[in-house]
Amino acid sequence: MTRLGVAAALLVVAAACSSGQDPGVDPVSSSTSGPTTTSALVQPCPDGGPDQTTPPAGCLDADGNVVRP
Repeated sequence: MTRLGVAAALLVVAAACSSGQDPGVDPVSSSTSGPTTTSALVQPCPDGGPDQTTPPAGCLDADGNVVRP
C-alpha cells in the first residue's frame, strides 16, 4: 500500500470514529454569522445523582466520573 493509500485509510477511520460521539450538547451562538460554542462545563450531580434537571451531557459524581441521566 502506498503512503497516499495509508493516509486515506487513516482519514476514513478517524472520520468514522468521531461522527458517532455526540455529547448531547446543543451549539450555542449569540449571532448567526459568528463563532459558536459547542461545549459546556459539566456540573456536579445533584444529591442523589442525575435527575430531570440534569442536561443530556450528564453531571459529575463525587469521584469525578460523568454520569448521564
